[in-house]
Amino acid sequence: MAVVVDLSAALASTFSPDNNIRQQAEQHLEQLKQSNFPSFLASITNELGNEERADDVRQAAGLQLKNSVDAKDAARRQDLVAKWTGTDGALKQHIRDVLLRCLHSPVRKTVALAISKFAAIDMAANEWAALVPSLLNNMGAQPPVALGTRQATLTTLGHICEEVDEALLSPDNVNMILTAIVAGMGPTEVDDVRLAAIIALTNAIHLAKNNFEVENERSYLMQVVCQGTQAAKQEMRKAAFECLQNIADNYYAKLQSYMTELYGLTTKAIKDDEDEVATQAIEFWSTIAEYEQELLDDGKESDCKNFILAASEYLVPILLECLTKQDEDTIEDEGAWTRAKAAGLCLKLMARICKDRIVNQVLAFTTTHISSTDWHFREAATFAFGAMMDGPSPQALDSIVRSALPFLLNALKDQHRVVRETTAWALGRVFEHVHGNEPEGAMPIVSKDMLPGLLNALVESLKDEPRVAYFVCDAVCLLAQGYNSGDETAPLSPFLKDLVQKLYEAAEVYRNHPSAESSGKAQVAAYEAINDLVRSSARDTLEFVGTLLTVVLQAINANLEVHLASQQAAEKMATLQGQFCGMLVVCMERLCRSETAKAALVPLRDQIMETLLKVLTRTHTGMGVHEEAMLAVGTFTVAVGSDFEKYLPQFAPFIRAGLQDHMQWQVCLSTVGVLGDVCRAVGAAVWPYCDELVSIVLSNLGSPTVHRNIKPELLTVLGDIALAIEGLFAKYLDAVLTILRQAMGMSVQMCNKDYDTYDYNNLLRRGILDALTGIVQGLSDDITKGSNAGPASRDRLTAELPAIFQFICSIGSDQTAGDAYDDEVSRAAIALMGDLISILPTAGPGLASASGREWVGLVSYVLSCGDDSGSNSNVHWAIDLLRKAVPNSGF
Repeated sequence: MAVVVDLSAALASTFSPDNNIRQQAEQHLEQLKQSNFPSFLASITNELGNEERADDVRQAAGLQLKNSVDAKDAARRQDLVAKWTGTDGALKQHIRDVLLRCLHSPVRKTVALAISKFAAIDMAANEWAALVPSLLNNMGAQPPVALGTRQATLTTLGHICEEVDEALLSPDNVNMILTAIVAGMGPTEVDDVRLAAIIALTNAIHLAKNNFEVENERSYLMQVVCQGTQAAKQEMRKAAFECLQNIADNYYAKLQSYMTELYGLTTKAIKDDEDEVATQAIEFWSTIAEYEQELLDDGKESDCKNFILAASEYLVPILLECLTKQDEDTIEDEGAWTRAKAAGLCLKLMARICKDRIVNQVLAFTTTHISSTDWHFREAATFAFGAMMDGPSPQALDSIVRSALPFLLNALKDQHRVVRETTAWALGRVFEHVHGNEPEGAMPIVSKDMLPGLLNALVESLKDEPRVAYFVCDAVCLLAQGYNSGDETAPLSPFLKDLVQKLYEAAEVYRNHPSAESSGKAQVAAYEAINDLVRSSARDTLEFVGTLLTVVLQAINANLEVHLASQQAAEKMATLQGQFCGMLVVCMERLCRSETAKAALVPLRDQIMETLLKVLTRTHTGMGVHEEAMLAVGTFTVAVGSDFEKYLPQFAPFIRAGLQDHMQWQVCLSTVGVLGDVCRAVGAAVWPYCDELVSIVLSNLGSPTVHRNIKPELLTVLGDIALAIEGLFAKYLDAVLTILRQAMGMSVQMCNKDYDTYDYNNLLRRGILDALTGIVQGLSDDITKGSNAGPASRDRLTAELPAIFQFICSIGSDQTAGDAYDDEVSRAAIALMGDLISILPTAGPGLASASGREWVGLVSYVLSCGDDSGSNSNVHWAIDLLRKAVPNSGF
């Protein structure tokens, strides 16, 4: 058994009000965990199980024990799981026994969560077989165990159902767990036990698939949950409605015969119950609406039961009434979730399904209350109007919006701030869904005659409180997006300069506003509005865009000279500089869409790059805008093309540093993208830096500490490097193909897993295909001519063909396994096969004799999709080569 040390003092110090004492205690515990994991586990477990210790010390021990196998970061959690898996069996069993025993103690709530974390690991390893029977014994013990233990046992069962992979629970175990949970909901149980049971059932309901297939079992479960909605205890009613929400999400197709009762229960709660319960009842309908919308979006109309359409005539008025119940105590709290906010979301979701049918209901409510003397009703009427914009057809909304716009603009001056805020939000919804989507042949919603007054109203409202100004800026964004930036001129052209100036000035005001959170959001929104105005700007305003770019450069440089007296000031400045770098990107991108305007960048090139290098340099002294500055360099690289070579000596160290910045994985990811931009821009000029860059990329790919989201992009950039340096890439071929073989093997193993794994696997596949395509195309000239290292490269690639074809066949197996083909991955795989056949004589025969034929399905799929993009000529070229190389393939 591991050495046990006294940790009571350290645990007691973890909740000290003194920050220094708390940090020292946490460091002491972490050091022990890192240096002697078994001793840490044994010592923490000893403190947890010691009944002579104070409850708060035992509570802290329980949390430490839970965190010894759990972490938010996936890589960290994987490391902890490996340590636990390798722990001595006797110590593991001792810890399990103590955890189960502590369910009878005052620290049972923490222990319940800890048990589930260990269970998720142990049950996956076919260990702790006695866990579920032990918990069920607590529920069936005679004489009964203490009520607190029953409550904690139910909580534990719920956590286990939430944490443990359902494949690890046998049908018998699931039935026994559900039986125990439902028994805990019985009318003879005390409220605290019933509450624990309904929460546990909510966590376990996704496991009840077999039960919901049997009518009497399904009906019994529905009965006990519905009874919970009528309990005397508010928390019980809320939890019961949450359980119904989960049932709707998991078993929508089984709800038909229960909807009449569910409608009655939910609408009664929405109208009459406490706010928290009413909110949960509304969310039941939001879940139904989201589920039906997903069915309709996926073309599964026949599976849609149309519950929302059937209920809309009666449910919409109830929701509209809820909009008037704004909570005075939480009106300033943007994060508060209330009956009114839940009703607003549900109304928006219903509008998408009901479409034109909802217009008259909402319009009647809006017309009645828009001029009310009570601000609650004015705000509710305005919100309802905005909420219905995403759903009805342009034809149904056209005349309504035209008559409402002047009223809304006037309401921006309402005496109550919340009404002004909602009015600005509603204008944004009008611009988003109606402006630019007018019925064919109709005049623009925002006419040229209306535009000056509209813009004046918006500009005036930029002076309002930051929470109002935030939505005004959002409305400007959406107004701009409704115009076509490819035109020679646009209605906004005469106003662009003044509008950008007003937004810029407003952002400066928000920057110094005493309301930090709301003003910070408004400042960001103002800069985003400027960005959208630039993106949508017509060609006759590009001279001004060039001027704006120089203003942004001046602002970045001026901010670099500001003395920052505190960490808070530094963070605030980093955010601001990040916004300016983003504006720089948008200005460069817009100018580059016109060759004439792009030429205007030439005299500014050195100034732009010098400024960005200064920002990157400042980053290394503790100010973090690295990611945004990197992205700006990437855009600049695209803008200047091969001329970027002159900046490589100064910029290369920052690429190296960014690639090695694993802790800030978004920075590393953006750096990988910029490296690809550089390779495409300068070509072989990147060669002097390749030894170091390829080494870092390969090291990152092999490191378990590098975030997995970066790795597909790292693979892609290897292809970019190969295309840039062509035959010179032969130097790295062996090392790169070795890592690609490992990646392909990992991808094949990930096939036919859950949806998250499927999505990530497609990212990984795309990275592998990009790398292989870049390598094959980069080396093709030397291989086909037999020059330089061409023959050796040909032989090395030929040796990898079986692994490559197995990998491609695994992609083709998706549809066989019930997953849909990914369009980009499918086309990239076919293009790669064509590239291989074109340069490797054995590729065609090797593909014909490959053990798997699933690649044929990819070709058939792509051919069935047609080619409406005009950009897939290389794919059709590849298919022609495949037909010749592998005759009688059936496509």
